[in-house]
Amino acid sequence: MRAQIVSWATSLSAKYMALFALLVAVPAIAIGAYTLYSSYQHNKDELIRRQQEKAKSVAFTIEQFFDQTASGLGSLRGTGLTEAQLALEFQPLLGIHTLNVFYIARDGRRTLLTPGGEPEVGRSDVREPLFKTARSLGKYFGPVNLPPPNSPICLGNVCNVVDMRVAAAEGAGEGVVVETLDIGVVQDLVKHAQAGTTGYLYVLNPRGRAIAHPNPAVFRLGPLTTLPQVKKGMTSGPEGSATGRNLRRQKVVSAWATVEPLGWRVFVEAPEGRAFAPVRGTLWRTLFILMGLLAAALAGSVLLARRLARPIKRMQVAAERIGAGAYDERIEIDRRDELGALGDELNKMAASLHGLITGLEQKVKERTHELEVASRHKSEFLANMSHELRTPLNAIVGFSQVLRERLFGEVNEKQQEYLDDILSSAHHLLSLINDILDLSKVEAGQVELELGTFSLREALERGIVMVRERALENQIELEFDADPRVDLVEGDERRIRQVIFNLLSNAVKFTPEGGNVGISTARSDGEVRVAVTDTGPGIALEDRERIFEEFQQARVGTDDRPEGTGLGLALSKRLVELHGGRIWVESEVGAGSTFVFTLPVGSM
Repeated sequence: MRAQIVSWATSLSAKYMALFALLVAVPAIAIGAYTLYSSYQHNKDELIRRQQEKAKSVAFTIEQFFDQTASGLGSLRGTGLTEAQLALEFQPLLGIHTLNVFYIARDGRRTLLTPGGEPEVGRSDVREPLFKTARSLGKYFGPVNLPPPNSPICLGNVCNVVDMRVAAAEGAGEGVVVETLDIGVVQDLVKHAQAGTTGYLYVLNPRGRAIAHPNPAVFRLGPLTTLPQVKKGMTSGPEGSATGRNLRRQKVVSAWATVEPLGWRVFVEAPEGRAFAPVRGTLWRTLFILMGLLAAALAGSVLLARRLARPIKRMQVAAERIGAGAYDERIEIDRRDELGALGDELNKMAASLHGLITGLEQKVKERTHELEVASRHKSEFLANMSHELRTPLNAIVGFSQVLRERLFGEVNEKQQEYLDDILSSAHHLLSLINDILDLSKVEAGQVELELGTFSLREALERGIVMVRERALENQIELEFDADPRVDLVEGDERRIRQVIFNLLSNAVKFTPEGGNVGISTARSDGEVRVAVTDTGPGIALEDRERIFEEFQQARVGTDDRPEGTGLGLALSKRLVELHGGRIWVESEVGAGSTFVFTLPVGSM
């Protein structure tokens, strides 16, 4: 089950689905997020606007109340009146929120009136700010007398009374009329103002203490400047807004306005969630649209993946079967694009190979009694027909490389993998043909050695470089032990390099991961000896001679066909013998192998 899931996850269809889903989901999510954010921000701005209007309205109401109170006080006259006359004059002021009223004459004489009480005469200092400010400015608003934090407090005539004084200059005289107000009047004004179903209002004095608040417990607290929105409101301009947290640590949106000239701040707050409530409908609509787009994208990706992946998969399977020897395999692709052309070239290649192999087999059957002649004819035939074999292979390689280089359009990762498989199979067949042609030329006597003096050490080092990449992939360690007496030899340098590469590539191929491959040189008995040693599975005794024959390979403990054509060692044997040397193998099953070849000592 897990293997099936992994196989599907790495398939072309899955990748197309993921790609299309991303192409649709990312823009849709971005647009939806922008829409939601814009809607939320708009609702939030609208909420703040309404809160600011409400705060300014309440601040104006409070300011208007105190201005009217001061104006009413200034309209009274106390100069020249007796205590009884003053009591009659000021009696209308003694309302529910008035604690007392008193008149201060120019000479400091004070007459105090309380609800239900007799006038009390005393003296006041006319140098106090109350008298001086009221006479110079016409009115005076005193500070709110709040008890210390955490002390019992109630509004009205219960518990401690919170009060403040409002004074105004006498309109027709030189005295001052003063009214001491129960601050509960502000609480009553705030109660009549509504801030929505979830919002609330409160009023703070310049120091941040609560003057009016819907929660009576707040009056026992100290300054509320520990709240971020209050701190900002008390230190910034007369109007503004901010986000913060209330006493319950809930996120709120707050707006404020200032009561002039008292310096009080009126705050209107509401939970921040109120701004998100209208966005819920937009959120659900966005989710439904996104799901619909994703479904359409996935359906389109499945159709496109099937359209592109099926012919490539068929070509891959056919190429693998042809490479395994099923030369009668054909590909049926009804397309007029590059994939169709590639399929046609694969069919031509398979037909050419099928005809070639069939002809060879027929000739072998008919002329077994003339083995030597038949072998020579076979070699001549292969040499003459090399262009017939290489032409379709080169076309396959060319078309595959054109597709892989994206000259006619983009290909995805899976298509790239299939093209690599096609190129690998084509190169494998081309290598097979080249080995057959080389071997045929050797057997037919058509190979002439280009003898010369060259550095054997340099040829061995180049051979190591050629197999180093594959060795590193399998974590195989390469070792080179050269005899300093062995360097220059006489022979065909290109053919000797071919032998060295065949032996080294076989050693790396059959050595398990983490093993060792070594190459060494020595000189003895008038010849140069080159040995290639590996830590592979070893070769059985009955296979040590057979592996040097054409199309023969050693068995490696299983029935699986080993990698390769089975011509490398046969060709190497012929090339070494053309130089007058020998080649053999020393091996035991499970103990690795050592391939050795010798060259006669020429000019060293």
